[in-house]
Amino acid sequence: MKIILAIILVFILTSCATSDKTMLNERVDNYLDVIESIDNTKEISDPAKRFTSLFGDLKKGANENTIKQLYAADFYFNDTFKTIKNIDELVSYMEETSKAVDVTTVDILDVSKSQTDYYLRWVMHMQFTAKGKKVDSRSIGVTQIRFNEQGKVILHQDYWDGAEGFYQHLPFVGYIIRKVRDSL
Repeated sequence: MKIILAIILVFILTSCATSDKTMLNERVDNYLDVIESIDNTKEISDPAKRFTSLFGDLKKGANENTIKQLYAADFYFNDTFKTIKNIDELVSYMEETSKAVDVTTVDILDVSKSQTDYYLRWVMHMQFTAKGKKVDSRSIGVTQIRFNEQGKVILHQDYWDGAEGFYQHLPFVGYIIRKVRDSL
């Protein structure tokens, strides 16, 4: 019986891994297509200030007015949880996210500029409740960002460890993630 269960488990995990690889490849290909199709960033005076108008304190910043002042009508946004390409969907997503957390703040540590993009290195602090458990999390990350002629975001790609900052704190899933991480 244990052998049969093990075979079924391996089959399920292999099937999931295959579809996850396909989805990951599509996401990477989509990102590479997007960065080639979007104009290089325009120079702006203070990218960190613009970014923190929304993310510095998400509870205060996640409102329609702030989001529409920061983002163009059409853009590419990926925060590792979700990919969004239109302003109305982003407004809804940010407003829902801000209501689901107790605290989400981002402190900018450094800003760099390449020929095509700005890169903002940050520390994010999140407090939220998962299955009745209060979670207090800090994580590090980088956001690749491009601005158009009007100073609005046309590309926003986050690079951060969602397992460290979020998933490891969830019941059951977090236990598995911590066990895998600890075994490496």
